[in-house]
Amino acid sequence: MAGHRALPGETVRQIARSQALFRTINERINEIARDHGLAEGFAILCECASTECQERVELTQGEYEQLRQMPTHFAVVRDHDIPAVERVVQANDRFLTVEKLGDSGLIATMLDPRRRQT
Repeated sequence: MAGHRALPGETVRQIARSQALFRTINERINEIARDHGLAEGFAILCECASTECQERVELTQGEYEQLRQMPTHFAVVRDHDIPAVERVVQANDRFLTVEKLGDSGLIATMLDPRRRQT
């Protein structure tokens, strides 16, 4: 999925909307994990732009909450980042944390379910 070429504006917006949808689903997974006391580890969907990706990201409750502190941050499996619209800000042996940039970041912020609840 990686590439350094510029993407058309509508493609950038669609990528942001797809990733925001995965984030919303993962928020629900997080609620269920928290309700069942799974602080030590649980799996969320990879938050990459591919609507066909079925890979999972294993993380702890603490890692998930740290990820969600920034509305432009998403968890993706290695090599699922898209340099044209995001940059890797953190990596470990299980997943990458990417930061959405430009219009993609603005859309991600607007669609953040945690920001809309307040």
